[in-house]
Amino acid sequence: MAQAQTLFRSGQQFEKTWEVDAAALSLNYGGDMDVLATPVIVYWIESYATECIRRAGDGSCRSVGQAVSVKHVAPAYPGSAVRLTLTVQAMFGNALRFDARAVAARDGSLIATGTHDRALIGT
Repeated sequence: MAQAQTLFRSGQQFEKTWEVDAAALSLNYGGDMDVLATPVIVYWIESYATECIRRAGDGSCRSVGQAVSVKHVAPAYPGSAVRLTLTVQAMFGNALRFDARAVAARDGSLIATGTHDRALIGT
């Protein structure tokens, strides 16, 4: 089983930008407005963390989510770009915690913050 400390270092950052497309809108998730849905932010955080782990393990390391916490503080509108930064905040055995920060790519204004824990599976 992989140990997080062999693949990552505390403070290591990863960054990816997404576009808020029609599928990402809250109207598709029971919301009332034409803005980025909170469940999509959670999906972006989990899927990108998974991608970072897979890459760090040269494709041989898989992972499962253990916890996610998100505070969605501002809207992002259709067609806008959102930049997600994941920072390795803590490592404990085969698990790690990412801090997540989503901002508007245009001006850096905060959209969401949170944390995400994943356990590494396999080597």
